[in-house]
Amino acid sequence: MDFEPLAPRRWRFALWRAFALSVLVVLFLVIYWSGVLDYLSWESLQARRDSWRAIIDQHRAETALLFLVVSIALMSLSLPVGSMLSIAAGALFDLWLGIGLIIVASLGGASLSFLASRYLFRDFVRYWLRRWVTLVDRGIERDGVRYLLMLRLSPVVPFFAVNAAMGLTSMKFRPYLLATLVGILPSCFLYVMVGTQIRRINSPQDIVSWELLTLLTILALTPWLLHRLARPSPHRLDAVTLSAPALTREETPP
Repeated sequence: MDFEPLAPRRWRFALWRAFALSVLVVLFLVIYWSGVLDYLSWESLQARRDSWRAIIDQHRAETALLFLVVSIALMSLSLPVGSMLSIAAGALFDLWLGIGLIIVASLGGASLSFLASRYLFRDFVRYWLRRWVTLVDRGIERDGVRYLLMLRLSPVVPFFAVNAAMGLTSMKFRPYLLATLVGILPSCFLYVMVGTQIRRINSPQDIVSWELLTLLTILALTPWLLHRLARPSPHRLDAVTLSAPALTREETPP
């Protein structure tokens, strides 16, 4: 059987990686110089919401697709814009369409960020942050999807940071995507709901209180706590082992 030489494969992979990195850099520069990020603020959304809604009401399908593409691009670059995009979805597209758009955008952005971190930056980051990545890998191996779900549900852990960090671990893509889908539902609903009230409140803090964030934190810790409570302690295992009768030679199975 003929095998393709290893060197051409490496060159093709290196060229593909360089091309992907170039696309990300160009995309970041386009977003930065276009001023899109300047519109993602509470004040800007309040000031422009009515004029934008007039355009959206006339071209709902086109503007929804544009919002989806822009949101996926911003999230794929691991920019801290997830909460404001969710608020914008509620302000511009109302509750249910806004929730649908932001969930799809979040999954798309999280997927691209995860894949970019794994296949473009993984070797470099693992070399410089070897000990940290090893600890995260151990957490994934020990608690698996529960660990990721806890991070997704936590209101204090940035969405974009989890995307990039998980790409450096050994977690497979499918459970990552499923845990992301489940974990982002509460926060997506919350921020889109805030966006629908943008004309009636002065700031997100009027709805997103510390009490609500505390409840979300407890929700984030629930999978981990249930797993810990369900898992038997080492002392209990030792007691069961010691109390088990030893098999005699006659009782020993062949």
